[in-house]
Amino acid sequence: MVDMIQQMTTPADSQVAQLTRPSQTSSANNRRQLAWYRLAFLYIILFTLLMAYHPFSHAQYRPPERLIAPHLVKLTPYQKQILDKFTQFEPLVSSIFQQLEQRALPDHLVLIPMLESSFNPNAVSHANAAGLWQLMPLTAQRFGLKVSTNNDQRFDIAASTSAALQYLSFLHHKFGGDISLTLAAYNAGEGRVQRAIKRAGSTQFSQLTLPQETVNYVHRFYALQRLVNISELKSKPSAAFMLFVTDQQWQKSPLINLSPLPPLISL
Repeated sequence: MVDMIQQMTTPADSQVAQLTRPSQTSSANNRRQLAWYRLAFLYIILFTLLMAYHPFSHAQYRPPERLIAPHLVKLTPYQKQILDKFTQFEPLVSSIFQQLEQRALPDHLVLIPMLESSFNPNAVSHANAAGLWQLMPLTAQRFGLKVSTNNDQRFDIAASTSAALQYLSFLHHKFGGDISLTLAAYNAGEGRVQRAIKRAGSTQFSQLTLPQETVNYVHRFYALQRLVNISELKSKPSAAFMLFVTDQQWQKSPLINLSPLPPLISL
């Protein structure tokens, strides 16, 4: 009798098991799938928050044509003189390219001495910025230069170039590789740019409230970039930088006689 009951109940139990097992398996799969969905959703949220709050996660600002055009109009009549200056200082330009590469900095930062001083190592601004790179006294000292009445290394081509590139490397890293912010900080100081970012709640250069001089400086840099073929400039063969030639000799014996060319930021 027991055997008969077992024979009668076992197939039913077996059928129930067969019916319920796929359901249980499906439920487990659904739970796993749901867990993956939740994990993916959390990842997306975290990634979005990271990108939103990371201070330099944005695409780099490039001025629109309408903002570059006025500066291009001012600089274009001087294009030949600008290119001649790069030819005159070819060994130095080649050395700057090498140092930029060593520091993993963009090649077009070679334009800064042209923008700042028109490659005049004796230039002094009304704000007491001096030399080829127009370094302020405190910035120069901060990056290892001596600044005194008897010895101001801002006027030393090799020393000031090394200090300026250290400063640019610091700014480039600090502002996440954003060229416009790097240039703005070089011109106005990193503290002012940081305060402008905090006030604006944005790292987009176009959203920052900065001195008009700084805004023009950045836009003029991009205009200058239009006039100088950086790749061609870098590919020119050049003699080694004349480390043992004094600044005075460099200036007294130009390779090319140039008509006066003021710093481009003062045009």
